[in-house]
Amino acid sequence: VPDEAVSKCTACGSDFSAFIRRHHCRNCGDIFCDKCTHGRIALTAEENAQPVRVCDRCLAEMTQRLSNAKEASSKPVGFQSHEDLARKLQVEKMERNRTGSAGSQSDGSGRRMKEVACPICTVHLQVQVPTSGSETIECGVCQHPFLVSAH
Repeated sequence: VPDEAVSKCTACGSDFSAFIRRHHCRNCGDIFCDKCTHGRIALTAEENAQPVRVCDRCLAEMTQRLSNAKEASSKPVGFQSHEDLARKLQVEKMERNRTGSAGSQSDGSGRRMKEVACPICTVHLQVQVPTSGSETIECGVCQHPFLVSAH
């Protein structure tokens, strides 16, 4: 969204001016004022990822998902949930075997795929590589959002 196209904060409706500046949420891309973008969080799975500006809504969603993932990992795994996880891992393994080895590859339709590890639960996922820039994806196991880059 071009800065000039937005005259009010997406969250609180404050008019932008020389004193109330526009800020992009690095997660959702919407434009907010400084008061509505207090959050700073790392969006990628990379070890040295720097925290970036996010809107209060995205920060709350990501913090809740992180909390849920940590809570789920601290609970003993019951038979049913263990069985479900094992089934998911087996399906992912079969997908990897079908599409080839780990790393960047094509899935046959011309789309580039690569294997990435979720920064929260560390499960390995096959994801489509964006054609340019980066794209936010959600882990299929813990639902944590993180960025996948074209490079």
